[in-house]
Amino acid sequence: MSERAVDLVVDARRGERISIELPLTLRTPLPASAAALTLGEWVDLSDPIVAKGVAVVDAASRSNPPVQLAALGGVAHRMRSPSSNAAASGLRRPLHDLDLACLHREIRDVRSFLETVHEREGSGLRFFATDGDRIFNSLGEGRRFRYHMVVDQRGTSVDLGTVDLLADEFRFCHRIDLREEVPAARTAHGTLSLATLLLAKLQFIQRIPAEDAGKVPGRVLEPFGRHEVAIGPESKDVQDVLALLADHPVVEGPEGISPARIAELVAADGGLYRTTELNLGMLARSPVLAAVPEPWNGRIRTGLEQLRSVFGRIVPRKRRTLFGGPWWEEVDAQPSVDGTGTVG
Repeated sequence: MSERAVDLVVDARRGERISIELPLTLRTPLPASAAALTLGEWVDLSDPIVAKGVAVVDAASRSNPPVQLAALGGVAHRMRSPSSNAAASGLRRPLHDLDLACLHREIRDVRSFLETVHEREGSGLRFFATDGDRIFNSLGEGRRFRYHMVVDQRGTSVDLGTVDLLADEFRFCHRIDLREEVPAARTAHGTLSLATLLLAKLQFIQRIPAEDAGKVPGRVLEPFGRHEVAIGPESKDVQDVLALLADHPVVEGPEGISPARIAELVAADGGLYRTTELNLGMLARSPVLAAVPEPWNGRIRTGLEQLRSVFGRIVPRKRRTLFGGPWWEEVDAQPSVDGTGTVG
C-alpha cells in the first residue's frame, strides 16, 4: 500500500491538526534497531510503544548531528527485563507513554531530531508538540519537555501517546543526576543503568488524607503528621521494580544492579534514602509481589534481601525538612490531550 499524506486532527476542540503519512511505516526494520542495541530476543517488539522506544533511541545515533538518547520508565524495563515481557510472570503491564533522557547541552539538537526524525525514518516515528505541550515546555526550566507521538493506526483513527523528555536530571519527588548515564546508554542496551531505573521508580512518595488510606491498599508507607499518611508508587511501577529484581542480581557488572551506584545516589541525599528505604519495605508486603508466582517470586525476595543489605551499609547525609514538612518535592500530574486522533 502506498503512503499518502493526510491531516490528523489531534485536538478537535482547539482545531489542532498535523500532517502525517499513512499507513505508518518504519524505514529501518525493528529487528535491525534491536540488534544495534543488542537487545534480547525476548523483547516484545510487537508492542507499539516498545517499538517506538527502540526505533527512536537507535535512530538518534544515526541523526545528523548524532544525539544521545536513553530510555527510562516502562519501555526501558521492557528492554532490560524478560519478566516485564512475560505474561506468566504477572509483571507485564500495558504501556501508554515513552520516557527519554538526554543531555542539556544537546537539547536544541535533540528537539530538532524529535520533530523531524519522521522525515528520514518514516511516519512511525512522528513526534509533535501540541499547544498544551508548548505551554508545558515553556515552564520546564529547560530540563523537562513533553511531546506527543503517533502510536498506532486503527481505521480512520490513530492512537496517540505522550513522550516525556528529561535533560540532565530525573526530577520528580527527588533528583537524580543523569549526565554520566546518558552517554553510556549505547553500551547499556539503550537505557539508563539498572540501578537508576530502579531508583527512578522507588523515589516516588506522596501524602494523602489518612481517611483515604483504604483506597490505596498496599501503598501506605507510614503516618505523616496528624491527619495524613505517606504512600508509595502505583502498582504499575511496583511491577517494573519487581521485574528488575526478578531478572538482575544486586551486584556489579553490566547485567547487575550496581550496589555502588545505589549507595552513591542515596548516600548523597538523605531524603532519597528515606523514601527508598520506606518503599523497599512496602515492596516486601505488597499485594503485587504476593501475586507473583514462582520462580519469579523467590528471585525477587532474594533481590530485596540484597538491597536491604546494601542499605544497611549506607550512611546517608542528613535530610532537610522544614518544620516537620515533607522531605521530598511534591509533584502534580500534568494534563494531556486525548489519546486518539482522527484522520480529517
